[in-house]
Amino acid sequence: MRRTGADPYAFGVTFLTPRSVVAVDTAPGRRALLVSLAAVVLATVVVGVWLGLGVLSLPGLLVLAIALVVGGTWLLTRLPQALVVLGPTLFPLPFMMRALWPLELTTFAFAALVAVQGAVWRAPWLTRLEDVEVANLAYVGWALFTGFWCGDGSEYLTGVRRLLLGVTGLWIGLRLRNVVGRRSFELGLTGCATTLAISALVRRSSTGLSEKTLLLHRDVATDLGYGGANFIATLLLVLTPLLLVMARRSVSRLRRVATWGVLVLIALVQVLIASRAASVLFVAGVLAFFGRSVSRRRWLAVGAAAVGLGGLLASPLSAGLLARFTSVRDMGSIVVRIWYWREAWRRTIAGFPWGIGLGQGRVWPDHLQHIDPHDYWLFVSSELGVIGVVAWLVVLIVLWRRIQRAPGDDVGRERAHALHVAFWLSQLHTLVEPTFQGPQYQLLHFWVFGGWLGYAFHSRERT
Repeated sequence: MRRTGADPYAFGVTFLTPRSVVAVDTAPGRRALLVSLAAVVLATVVVGVWLGLGVLSLPGLLVLAIALVVGGTWLLTRLPQALVVLGPTLFPLPFMMRALWPLELTTFAFAALVAVQGAVWRAPWLTRLEDVEVANLAYVGWALFTGFWCGDGSEYLTGVRRLLLGVTGLWIGLRLRNVVGRRSFELGLTGCATTLAISALVRRSSTGLSEKTLLLHRDVATDLGYGGANFIATLLLVLTPLLLVMARRSVSRLRRVATWGVLVLIALVQVLIASRAASVLFVAGVLAFFGRSVSRRRWLAVGAAAVGLGGLLASPLSAGLLARFTSVRDMGSIVVRIWYWREAWRRTIAGFPWGIGLGQGRVWPDHLQHIDPHDYWLFVSSELGVIGVVAWLVVLIVLWRRIQRAPGDDVGRERAHALHVAFWLSQLHTLVEPTFQGPQYQLLHFWVFGGWLGYAFHSRERT
């Protein structure tokens, strides 16, 4: 029986009733979603980053209480949508709860919810794996197998946790279409970008440091507890092409305006935190998106984007970013990167052909000990050896081919093009910065690609 009622996915008896899923977000549901998202954004920024306000302080507890009261009632009645929105939105929270990040708690909670739902409905999608999942599981499986020759168990388990978070994000992402509508998924991505951008800006402005000092200590200025300037810029980078599609294609005018506002925030953050690789790829990604847009006015869009980005780069706000490409001190970091790569290659040779083991790079007794090589391919080749490199290459090939099979209408082609751009931005960035080494990026990358592909290929699926 197909569910067409006005209150889809209410948690409780009706939520667990077997039926076919038609993911429809009603107008009251969307309003409640926006109110709850606003409460979470406010709580995240105030408690997490504003003037160092702590969670256990009296003002912090009051803000959290307000967020719980505003969103709690709706969360209890619309749990699936709430978790889909809250999971990405909680990314910036800098504290851990019983050794777990808030994003991990929401991710695993939603995975359990999907598993229960699929089991009750006896849904075939619960256990049916997509080709990209099989490839990624093969890669992760080899990484886990290297534990037999790992010397440091804690670092190995840290790597296992990171990879399993990515596996969970991909598994959920490909099945989101069976639980919630596309609007909730996209609103979660908007919330993620909003809280990340605002948190970075508030953290930077609340340090009390001068602009000159901020340029010398960029990571400190935007450190959200799990990563500094470059990592925040990376997270925002992978979201940008998808937000551009949402800004252009959303049916709601309010959502289009709000998404364009978030994109402006992202551009401002990329300029202020001055991550060279992320800022260059951000500009290239925006121009690439509009350059192959299906719109008949593509060149007008490219020109407008170029003028807007050029104006931002020519403004006083970009002085720090431009200095990153001219100062001797900052250019010296390029030489340091080359040194990292040389040492990582030596480590690869030392561990050839099986690798030194998952997570062992941080404790390996060489010149690169406790230092990330800033290149994911060298990271994989040194820790997972030849088999790891081949397995990761297979994951990327399968993912690319899956994107190529996107639907052929205008909207489908533009969404597929956005995924292509996001794919290349993420892969190019792995050559110069730590990306997949962070659990936040590991989850976000697979959540984004899995969810976007799931909705693109299956707007609805019978259970």
